[in-house]
Amino acid sequence: MLNMMSFIRLPLLTHFPIFHFRRHITIKCPQFSTVQSEYQVSDEDIKKLKRKFSSPRNIISNYYSQVEKAQDIKTGLHFGFHKKNKNLWGCKLSVQWPNSMVFSSMDTTKVKAAETVALNAIKWLQDIEKLDHQGKPIITAKQRIAVASTPIASINLSEKNVKLIANLVQTYNLEIQPLINKGKQVLTEIDSQDDTIDFMLSSSSSIDCSKRNKLLCDRSMQKISGLVKLPIDDYEENILEMIENNQVTIIKGEPGCGKSTRVPNFIMKKWSQIGKGGECNVYVTQPRRISALTLAHRVANERSEELGDVIGYQVRLKQILPKKPGSIVFASSGILLQKLQSDPALKEFSHVIIDEAHEQDINTEILLMLTKNALELNENLKLVIMSATLNAEHFQNYYGQLAASISIPGFTYPVKTHFLSNQLAREWGIHNTTVEMNNVPFWNPQLVANAIKWIHKNKPPGAILCFVSGWQDIIDVNKLIQHGYNNFDIMFAHSKLTPEKQIEIMKPASNGRRKIVLATNIAETSITINDVVYVIDTGMQNVSSWNAEKGIKLLDRSWVSQANAIQRRGRAGRTQPGECYHLYTIDRFNKCSTYPIPEIQLTPLEHTVLNLKIHSQDKARTVLSKLLNPPDFETVDSAVSELQLLGALDKEEKLTALGKRIAAFPFDPCLSKALVNSVFFKCLDSTLTIITYLSSNVNIFRETTPAESRMIKKNYSSCSDHLAVAKIFSEWNTTRDRYSNDSNYYSNNLSLSNNSLILMYRLKNLFAQHLYNSMLIEDKDIDSLNLNSEKSLDQLLPAVLISGFGNLVFKQSFMRRNGRTDSSFVNDTGIKVVLHSESVNYNKNEENELLTYFREGKNLDHNAVMLNKSTYIHPIMAILFFNGQAHFKHDGQNNCLIYIKNGKRINISCSKGDWQNILALRNVVRSFINFLLETYGHNELNDQYDEIMNFRDSLCFVLCKLIEK
Repeated sequence: MLNMMSFIRLPLLTHFPIFHFRRHITIKCPQFSTVQSEYQVSDEDIKKLKRKFSSPRNIISNYYSQVEKAQDIKTGLHFGFHKKNKNLWGCKLSVQWPNSMVFSSMDTTKVKAAETVALNAIKWLQDIEKLDHQGKPIITAKQRIAVASTPIASINLSEKNVKLIANLVQTYNLEIQPLINKGKQVLTEIDSQDDTIDFMLSSSSSIDCSKRNKLLCDRSMQKISGLVKLPIDDYEENILEMIENNQVTIIKGEPGCGKSTRVPNFIMKKWSQIGKGGECNVYVTQPRRISALTLAHRVANERSEELGDVIGYQVRLKQILPKKPGSIVFASSGILLQKLQSDPALKEFSHVIIDEAHEQDINTEILLMLTKNALELNENLKLVIMSATLNAEHFQNYYGQLAASISIPGFTYPVKTHFLSNQLAREWGIHNTTVEMNNVPFWNPQLVANAIKWIHKNKPPGAILCFVSGWQDIIDVNKLIQHGYNNFDIMFAHSKLTPEKQIEIMKPASNGRRKIVLATNIAETSITINDVVYVIDTGMQNVSSWNAEKGIKLLDRSWVSQANAIQRRGRAGRTQPGECYHLYTIDRFNKCSTYPIPEIQLTPLEHTVLNLKIHSQDKARTVLSKLLNPPDFETVDSAVSELQLLGALDKEEKLTALGKRIAAFPFDPCLSKALVNSVFFKCLDSTLTIITYLSSNVNIFRETTPAESRMIKKNYSSCSDHLAVAKIFSEWNTTRDRYSNDSNYYSNNLSLSNNSLILMYRLKNLFAQHLYNSMLIEDKDIDSLNLNSEKSLDQLLPAVLISGFGNLVFKQSFMRRNGRTDSSFVNDTGIKVVLHSESVNYNKNEENELLTYFREGKNLDHNAVMLNKSTYIHPIMAILFFNGQAHFKHDGQNNCLIYIKNGKRINISCSKGDWQNILALRNVVRSFINFLLETYGHNELNDQYDEIMNFRDSLCFVLCKLIEK
């Protein structure tokens, strides 16, 4: 049994040399060298170059201008002149890219002197293959700042820390490694049990089924009064006949035809009338939770039933399921994907309906493929594909002879359509009608607010549904329309809201007030807000895309497709005549794409590939090529490479120990890995909060400016946005009851969004269940588990974050054209990074030279990205936990350059002796993590696990000491 004191007194390892003990660790910000080399060119070469190039100075200026534009860097190009005497001028040309260099010359005029130094520079650039013989730049689109050329930080280990590392490594080699090797001999596969939420419908005895069949038959014979006739009612027999005679039925129903509410009921009514209602279980998927909720309520109302009898719903964090077989359940697409993990044949259901298939989100794409497989495994299963605007032929080709299709005309009330014009803008009091800059939508919240106020002032009563691109846009408009108006009932529709909050948009306005619904594209389909008369369409949406070259996931505004715009317009004519105001011109509408681009062709595929490994161990290319809209193979290969680097897949694309643990986790594998490592390094509670925060994309602040949010977070952490959020949540959680019940406490904390924090709490509980399923925690109830039972080592939180995130940001110095030295942040792919003013690391100089961040960022002009969440990481932790291989080079004496390469390259300098100690510790950390991934949670290892866990505590102790200030 190990204890801390005996551990510290262990003798030093003799075969790990120790060099130059120091008392503390220092971190240095890299600067461009002030000692510049001077490049000499022979007179003969100068003569040859003069004959070839008539304007050498222009060639150099143009070359460096293109470099700066293509790579978004400052090259430090500077021509300087001085007059030696009356007839002699000196010229000095200095550059900082790709290396620091100086060229100088003396001549009778400034022009001649500048020409000579330019020719010297041309020869140098040709010699290093940056300029061809025609004077044209050799620059590829993928070149970036040479981040590998300069150390970004340096490490000097103290004598005390060197001893700690050596003792730990010796203990591992002599005592722990033998236990680990012994433990590996008794390993068993981790159970793939799915003990998360109870998704199964209730079962009944044969007697109960007989009673259920009779009850449903009796109900089906009763005529429901007050049911509005819809166009699809005339096609009931045709649809039912098609479903009976084909495994796959494709229904193309125009808006307002009634497909989403009536088709499931057609099926249930028919089976009930023939006495088999109890055998009919219809599962209807929707791309959005709010659609599933509202449809369930509406269909239950049309059947004059309460939810939980025949009609139910299942969405994340909320469900009401029928108590007996013979049911219609509306669910979000992700829930059915979870069911397919344990039941690939979907034997629980008689019918599966995939609604709104035209939206082509990733979940729907995968559902179409997996349900196609389910049809082969279960010949009794009936699949129905429904959408308002889908290409029926495209789907029929995908399903082949199994499929038949039918088109249903729709019904909507007339909608008067307006596109933006100068005259309309003037009526709204807007003089700037710019809606687009460089083919990107231009966000003008004042235009939207004025349009709402104008409709309110000039149009008859009726709710206004306004489509914007994202949450921040909702906040912007909300602030503007609240000012000076007290007779609006303002409601939001956004995916980050709780189901209870989302469904509030269905409530009518208060007497004498006008209802305003500010929504993203979540309200485009399958939702009928009965009192909506006016629609305002900004034409914008937030599109998430993966930029592999920049190494970041971008969330940018883009124009909607024409199909999306038509769907938005149709929301105004569902229950009465309406009007739609498109806040862009008819010309802009005509330029929009006809249909949206499938989501799977826009986003990173790591999570998709890993999740599909649950269903198939085939190569990723093979599986994804079976999708309705397959992604490019390059994107697939990139995802596989990232998963292999992360350690979730091996070289044969099989799941590793890590991959098996996290394959079913509902968020990005990078977040999943960080979460798993947080269990091993005793900072689970904070990390689980952070992962919940990042994956749910909630905003814990309400109506605060970026500067105000930054100042609040700095009270909790001065160098980590992630840790600040975790501590804010922890404080809120400990006072949760008081926060919700004490009005005084609530009024003093208006900067926090109580609803967002409640959502995070519920999601955190849900995600804890995935840890439980992966045998990483012993109780899936985090309140019972009490994750804070032992002190959480938040000092190690940056380490576990970098182990998953795999991204670094650091200071890069450069010289401006005026000769001044400056610096900016760049990431490890060489892209310039701007820290958002909301971040605690905003505008810091020396404190935070090395930061880690998750993928999300905002694209900026000039090839830069903006980050609003980052965490400072100590260089030692970066070396120990950064993914990829670590190497070093030394100068033949005692200085060496550590570089970590995983497709990127990060350099950190230290002495050769320090490097050998850090490398030994890195090997221990990685070996120990791999062992825990394979064994953690296995009861059969209890005899030796106490000693191994004591070593884990010692390892955490040493890591904390290494970064101690």
